[in-house]
Amino acid sequence: MVFPGTLSQGCSRCRKRKIKCDGRRPGCKRCELYKVTCPGYDRPLAFRFHVEPGHSLVRDEPGRPPPQTLVSDEGPNWGKSRCKSSGVARQPQPSFEDESISYFLHEYCVFPGPGVFRGHLDFLEGMYRNSSRASCIRPATLAATYMSLSRHYKSSTLYVTARNYYGAALRAVNRDLSASKRPLKDETFASLMLLGMIENIECQGQTTKAVHMEGISKLFEVVGHRVLANVDESSLNGWIFTQMFYRAAKRITASDGPPSTPSEQRDMLVPVIKQAMAIAAGLAAIDREAIPTKLQPQQTTDKRPTAPQNQPLISFQSQWTACKWSLFTMFLVLFFERLHLCSKTLLQLGTTNSPETQLAKTAATIADKQLTTMIHMLSSAMPYLMGEVDSQGLPLPAPQRQNVVMYHM
Repeated sequence: MVFPGTLSQGCSRCRKRKIKCDGRRPGCKRCELYKVTCPGYDRPLAFRFHVEPGHSLVRDEPGRPPPQTLVSDEGPNWGKSRCKSSGVARQPQPSFEDESISYFLHEYCVFPGPGVFRGHLDFLEGMYRNSSRASCIRPATLAATYMSLSRHYKSSTLYVTARNYYGAALRAVNRDLSASKRPLKDETFASLMLLGMIENIECQGQTTKAVHMEGISKLFEVVGHRVLANVDESSLNGWIFTQMFYRAAKRITASDGPPSTPSEQRDMLVPVIKQAMAIAAGLAAIDREAIPTKLQPQQTTDKRPTAPQNQPLISFQSQWTACKWSLFTMFLVLFFERLHLCSKTLLQLGTTNSPETQLAKTAATIADKQLTTMIHMLSSAMPYLMGEVDSQGLPLPAPQRQNVVMYHM
């Protein structure tokens, strides 16, 4: 097979005569030597805009009448009409504000529905649209939306815009907090939570302190536990409670140091294990009776070609419900892991046939069984949670993952 070479870029006359053309514009040198008019160059894909003589390419000014359409009388070959325009319209510029809000609502908002556990940020759109121009929720929302869109597009320009709105949101929140005579509104709490989201979306690292969540925790100590006592009133209250629990769990499970003597350790561990056993019994009752059927995990099998045959899977009616179930299960794993540790410690302190030893053995057995079951259930739910399979275990052509699920996980 012979390479034919690149296409000729010469003028039409030189190409027809199959002679070399220098490609000079507007006419080639060979046509000039032969004293003939160069026919030019055939470029069917090249577009050139022409304007009428005496008209320049200027932008339309406000108040100028629209261009007139004149009908020509030069015959049918000329065309039915030609449009005389005094300017060239600008290309429409995208509205990154609208796009960022739409992207954030699509990726981070979950609306309540059948099979959906409560919701997440479902109040944000209405709160933003009904707020005043001076409300702190506006710059806080735009800061979060621009930050998420900048991560999606990897755009430094959108990131700078997000940081500008972030500074405006801080000033607006400080203004609302300084007005001590007025009661704090939901917009202020929501703005603080959005600022906390920005800290996480920006990914500054594990060592960076979540200053906004520490601030909202201190704020509750001052104004009272209104949200904590009314978690079921709105998804905003539930969101605040969950985020505060994340950060309080480490302080709850941490110890200042073990007691100095075995007797003091035994006196501390026995009531703690009894209380944990009562909590475990209550959790089992909730699992059997309180959780609606639409929110419970569904047993299915993994139908992906690479998976072992009839491998069990757990799915739900929505990924958000699967996310909340997984988080709750992780809390239970931590709870039973602590119970197992306390039971093992008590077994090392007690005698062979004492009531404390029997209590520790029972608690250790229950904790070990629950840990094995829950870890297996978590691993079985991961394919659905990560959007690799649908609720029936069938593989999806492309993973369907919502950012809010990945954010919480």
